[in-house]
Amino acid sequence: MAASVIGFDLGGTKIAAVRSDDELNILDRAQVPTPSIDADLGPAVLEVIRRVWSTDVVAIGGGCAGLVRWPEGTLVWIPHVTGDAVDLRTIIAEAVPVPVEIDNDANAAALAEFALGSAASYSSGLVVNVGTGIGGGWVLDGEVHRGRSFAGEIGHMTLRTDGPACPCGATGCWETLASGTALSRLAVTEIAAHPEGPLARHVGDRPPRGEDVTALAADGDEACREMVTEVAHWLGIGINNLIVAFDPEVVVVGGGLGSVGEMLLEPVRRVVRDHLYGSGYRPGTPIVASAFQRDAGLVGAVLMAWREVSWIFRMRERTQRLAERVEDLRFGERFRARLRETDRQ
Repeated sequence: MAASVIGFDLGGTKIAAVRSDDELNILDRAQVPTPSIDADLGPAVLEVIRRVWSTDVVAIGGGCAGLVRWPEGTLVWIPHVTGDAVDLRTIIAEAVPVPVEIDNDANAAALAEFALGSAASYSSGLVVNVGTGIGGGWVLDGEVHRGRSFAGEIGHMTLRTDGPACPCGATGCWETLASGTALSRLAVTEIAAHPEGPLARHVGDRPPRGEDVTALAADGDEACREMVTEVAHWLGIGINNLIVAFDPEVVVVGGGLGSVGEMLLEPVRRVVRDHLYGSGYRPGTPIVASAFQRDAGLVGAVLMAWREVSWIFRMRERTQRLAERVEDLRFGERFRARLRETDRQ
C-alpha cells in the first residue's frame, strides 16, 4: 500500500509544509504566513496541512521556531508571536487521525543533516540555523540532545550587552547581530545614509530584506559586501564560542542566510581561526554549508514523521513474513499429506 507523510516548518515569517513518500520524493508543497497571535497558530498549521493532505498520509512531523516542550509537542513560546503556550501536537492530533511529532525547528534540521546531509559522516556536532533568527540543534552520539526540552536556543546567547534589542525582550542576543534580521537592520541604515544608492534603488518603496543585501553583494556591490562581512564576523564570534565550549566534530550552517554559501562561510572560518583558544594545538572543526539549506527543517520534519510510523511498517513486514512462513508450512503439510496418500495407493 502506498503511503506518505507530511512535514511542516513553522518559522518566524511563514509556515511551510510538504508531503513526501518513503523515498523522500516531494509530492506536494504549500505555505502560509505565520500569524502574529497565539490563537491563530493552530488554525494556520491546520490550513497548511489541509493544502497538502492526502488520504494516504500516515503521520505528521513538525519543526517550530521557539521553545518546544518535547515530547509533548507544546509550543511554549515564540518570540515573534504574542500570547500563551499552544498545545500544537494535540490540536493537530484531534483534527487528523494519524500520529504527530512536534519538535524545535533546529532539532529537526539537525536530524536531517546528520541522517542524510552534510554531517552524515559524523556522530556528534552542531547545526546552526541562520534565518530570521538563529537556532541550534545538537547531536550527541547520533541522537538529538534537548536537555530538559529547550537546549539549542543559541541565538539568545548575549554577545553585546549594549547591542540591539531582541524580540525576546533582551538586548545584544547573538541573532540580533548575525541573522537575516541583523542584515535587514544594516540595510535600513545604509538606505538612510545613501537614499539614491544601489540598495535603495533595488528595494524601491518596500522594506529591505536580507536577500536583497546578499544578492547585491554577490554582484559585487561593496557596501552590501561589507554588511555581509559584518554579519559573518558576529556569526564567527558566536560559532567560535560554541567550539570552545563544546568541541563539536562539525558545525553545519544552514537556514535562509546560511544558504548564501562561501560568501558568508569563508569570513566565518577566518574569524574562528583568529579567535579559537589553542588553535595551534587542537584539531580544526569543519564549518560546512547545510546540504538542505533553508529546507533542512522540512526534511527533518519528514524524517520525524516516518520515524513515528516506522515501527508499524516493521511490524507489517514481520507479519507478512510470518504469514508467508505459515503458508509455507501449510503447503509443506499438504504436500506431505499428498505423499502419504500416494504411498497408500
